Amino acid sequence: MKILLTALFCLCLCLPAFADQQTTVLTEQTTVGKASASLPFIDGSNDIVSEKQANALIRTAASKLIKEVGGQGSVSYKVLLNRPSLVALQLEAANGGRKAYAGLNIDLTTGKEFGVTDFFVDNDSVKAALGAYDNVLFGEQGLYLRSEKGGEYKTLVPYREVVGSMRIGEAGRLLQLAKVTANAAGKTVTLPESGLLALKLDSNPSTGYGWELSCASPAVSKVGSSFTIPSSNDTRVGVPGVEILVLAVTQPGTYQVRMDYKRSWEKLSLQSFSFTVVAK
Repeated sequence: MKILLTALFCLCLCLPAFADQQTTVLTEQTTVGKASASLPFIDGSNDIVSEKQANALIRTAASKLIKEVGGQGSVSYKVLLNRPSLVALQLEAANGGRKAYAGLNIDLTTGKEFGVTDFFVDNDSVKAALGAYDNVLFGEQGLYLRSEKGGEYKTLVPYREVVGSMRIGEAGRLLQLAKVTANAAGKTVTLPESGLLALKLDSNPSTGYGWELSCASPAVSKVGSSFTIPSSNDTRVGVPGVEILVLAVTQPGTYQVRMDYKRSWEKLSLQSFSFTVVAK
C-alpha cells in the first residue's frame, strides 16, 4: 500500500508537466467509400466524449470531400495547428488530376469546430484582412485563406496583422505570449511569432495609480489588461495586487518601450522603467 501511494503521489506531481503538451494526432490507414485514406485520429485528450465527436467530424468531412472528386481516389491530411486543446487540419482528396480540399478547426474542449469570431473581434480590420470567415484555417504562424470553396488554403495572414483585434481572454489557448515583469528594465525581450507580450506588474488601482505604455511607434499598443489580487486572507478594500497588461507588436522591428506607474491626471510617475522589444 505504501508503494502504491508513493507511485500515485509521483504520478500526480508529473501530470502538470503534461498539461500543456500538444494534442496527439495519430494517422489511421482506412477507407472512405471506395477511396483509400490516411486520416488524422485524435487520441489521449482529457475529454473522451469531445474526442469522439472530433474524430466523427474528421470522418464526415473526408466522406463529403471524396465525393467532390468522383467518389474514388485517396484522402490525405496536414496538421496546420496543434495546441493542447485546438487542432486545425487540412484534408486533401485526389482522384487522377482532380483535387479538393477541406479545412477543420477543432476545439477539443467541445468536440466542435471553432471559427474566427471565437478568437477575434468581428470588426472591419479583421474582415479586411481575412475576407469570408468560412474560408479561414488556423495555423501555427497565422491564418490560412483560400480563394474558392474546395480550394487549397495557401495565403498566410500572420497573426500579428490581426492581433490587435484578438479576444485577449482566449489568446493563451491559441498563441504563445512572452511573459515579463519589471525585472525587464534595461533588458531586451524577443517576442514569439504572435507578437504578444504579457507584462505582470505590481499595482493598486484603488489609489488612482495604473501602468501606462509609451512607445514612439504605433506598431506597439496595449490590447488588453486585467487586475488580480494574490490569494490571501486580507479581504480589505484597496488591497494591492498585480496588473497584467497585454501588448501587441504588429510589425517586425526593434522598439523601445517605457512603462510609467502614475495617475492619469498627474505628470509625474511614481515608478517607471524601459526595455527593448524585438519582433522578428
